[in-house]
Amino acid sequence: MFRRTLLRCIICIAVTGVALNDINNANVSVMVNDTFQKSSNRRLYCMVPFIWTPTFLPQYDAIRKTWGKRCDVLKFYIDPIIGDSQAGYFDVRVNETAKATLPEDVVVVENIQRPWNKCNSKSDSETPCRHIWEKLWRSWILMDEIGELDKAEWFTKVDADTYLFADNLKRFVDDKDWRPNEQHYFGHVLMHRIGKDDVNASIVAGAAVFFSRATLKSLANILKEFKEGEVRKGRQDCKDDYTSEEEVVTAVCLKKFIGLEAQTTLDADGKELIAVFEPEDSLTWNRSEQGEWWYWVNKPKADPQSGMELHQCCGDRPIAFHGYKDAKWFYHLENHFYGANLPVDEDENKQPIYAWRNPDQTKLHISLRG
Repeated sequence: MFRRTLLRCIICIAVTGVALNDINNANVSVMVNDTFQKSSNRRLYCMVPFIWTPTFLPQYDAIRKTWGKRCDVLKFYIDPIIGDSQAGYFDVRVNETAKATLPEDVVVVENIQRPWNKCNSKSDSETPCRHIWEKLWRSWILMDEIGELDKAEWFTKVDADTYLFADNLKRFVDDKDWRPNEQHYFGHVLMHRIGKDDVNASIVAGAAVFFSRATLKSLANILKEFKEGEVRKGRQDCKDDYTSEEEVVTAVCLKKFIGLEAQTTLDADGKELIAVFEPEDSLTWNRSEQGEWWYWVNKPKADPQSGMELHQCCGDRPIAFHGYKDAKWFYHLENHFYGANLPVDEDENKQPIYAWRNPDQTKLHISLRG
C-alpha cells in the first residue's frame, strides 16, 4: 500500500521537477544540483532539538542518513541529562565518561534549568516535560556564543519528526531574492493567535522554522537580556517560561523588539510548501466545507489582486512534511523521493506507527492536476 500510494502521490512526483504525465509507476529520483545545494551564500544550518535517550536514537540515525545529508551543517541540541529510567540517567555536566559517548554533531545545552526527565510536580513520579521554549532560547544564545551563526546564511529549527527538503528551501529563498543580512522569519504561518487579548502576532509553526542569519543574531541578542528567574506573566511577554509553545514566544519576541512579522512559505500558485500535518491528510481539508477551525483562522482565502486561492496543500516543491514519529518513514521517503536504496527496519523503533492515509484523495489530487 505504501509503495503504490507514495509513488502516485503528488508530492513524491512534484519534487522531481518532472511533468506529472511523464511519470509511470516506477521509482523516481529527485534531481539535486550539488553546486546549487552547497553554494557558499545559501548555506543552511539545520538545528534539531533532541532528547538523547534510547527511545529516540533511531530518529537521530535516520535523520543523518536521509534529509540531514543535504544540510550544510546539521547539529542536534540536547539537554544535559541523557539516558532513560532503565539504563539510568547521566548528567554530562559532571559525568565526563557519559559526555565522551556523544557524537560530534551533538551539542549539549548545559545551562538548561528544567530537566526533561523529571518535571516540577507535587509527586516524585517521573513525568514527561515540555520545556521546549527554554531549550530553544538557551540553544540560540549558545549558537551565537560559540560561533555557529557564522557557519551559514540560513537557519532552521526543525523538529525530529519532520522530513526536510533542504534543496527546495534554498530554491525558495533564491526565488524570493532574499538576503541573509535582511530580517526574515518564515515558514508555515498560523494566524489564529492574532488579537489584542492574545499574543497578537502571526506564528511560524514549530515543525520547521526558518531564519536569516541577521534575524537569528538579532533574536539571540534579545534573548541575552533575559533575567534568570523572571518568567512570562502575560501572553505578549518575551521572557523565559515553562512552556512547549516555543513558536508563540519566538513570534512575540521578534515582533516586540524588531517589529518582524512571520512570512509565509507559499509557492507562486499560493499553495503551502510546508505541511504541518502529513500531506495526504492535508489534501482532504476543505475550508468551505469544514469551516474556520484554528488552522484556517485569519488566513486570507484569496489573493486580493488576482483572486487566486491561498494556503491549500500542497506546493510542487515542498520544503517540509511533519508528523513522522517512526524513524522507518524517513527511509521510505528518502528511497522514493531521492532514489536511495536504504534498508528499512520495519521494527525500527517503538514510536507510534505511522499509517499512510487517504490514498484515494491523493490520487484524485494527481488526476486533477495532470
